[in-house]
Amino acid sequence: MIRVCIYDGTNLSRGSVELIATPLAENSFIWIDIQAEPKESEQVIFDQFGCHELTIQDARRLRHPPKTEHFGDQSFVLLRGLGAVSEGLAFETLQIACFIGGNFLITRRDEPCRTIDTWWNDRSLETSLAGGPFVLFASLSNSLGLEYLEFLLDFEPELSNYEDTLLASPNDNLLRELIACKTWLRKLKRLHSYHDRVFSQLLIHLDKKLRHVPNIIHAVTDAYDKFDRLNSLSALYYDLAGDLIDGHISLTSHKLNETMRILTVVTAIFVPLGFLAGLYGMNFDNIPELHNPNGYFILVGVMATIAIGLVVLFKRNKWL
Repeated sequence: MIRVCIYDGTNLSRGSVELIATPLAENSFIWIDIQAEPKESEQVIFDQFGCHELTIQDARRLRHPPKTEHFGDQSFVLLRGLGAVSEGLAFETLQIACFIGGNFLITRRDEPCRTIDTWWNDRSLETSLAGGPFVLFASLSNSLGLEYLEFLLDFEPELSNYEDTLLASPNDNLLRELIACKTWLRKLKRLHSYHDRVFSQLLIHLDKKLRHVPNIIHAVTDAYDKFDRLNSLSALYYDLAGDLIDGHISLTSHKLNETMRILTVVTAIFVPLGFLAGLYGMNFDNIPELHNPNGYFILVGVMATIAIGLVVLFKRNKWL
């Protein structure tokens, strides 16, 4: 699918690939959105607008990390938008390649993108495209970041619930869920660190080339602030999930230590009793107390005294 949008300074026209054949008037801007098109079809458009071959290769490469490059008066930005979202924090990403020139913006992707589809029908599209390709690119990026931000903020109450459950009744299922959350948060953290670096590098480049166009700098700065916040927030949630896992392990270890302490005390009490029982249970005829009529009661009394003494000692030392 190829969609084309042209702003000629007065009116906004939407259509298909036939609009590309019309020469652009002065002060006109064009946005071309390409989704899952054959290489031959999209190559014609890339050649028409003079896109660099290396950027085209990066756009077609699967699972490429976000990046930005500049060739002459053109910029290339590779982003990853939020795709399908499953239960919890499980999510998929989709690759969006952006080719930005003096009067054009080309977005290329292999899958549907909610943000781009929303912008295509948005009333503010004309205003953004009127500001130039970079302003429209920054607006799209801002919306991509907002989608990630809503996704993360929706997870915040769940993280609080994990904390409450940990304090109330930690269990193995909770630990498994926390480890899964930490895994997805690590992916988000890595992804947004890439995005943060991309927009930081882009701002440095634009500050050198387009310092005299403040609306572009302002629009890209807004997008950078959004992804910088996402980078900080995902790192914060990642650390919180790690702290909850450490807390769960600490609580489990504490319970195990309590159990071992009780078992140790019980063992310490019964070791001397077992020694005495074993000593007087040996098969010798010449044990002095063996034929004492009160020997049994004396032995039981000694054993009871030892046991009570040890219990008192352990309580005094707060081991019980």
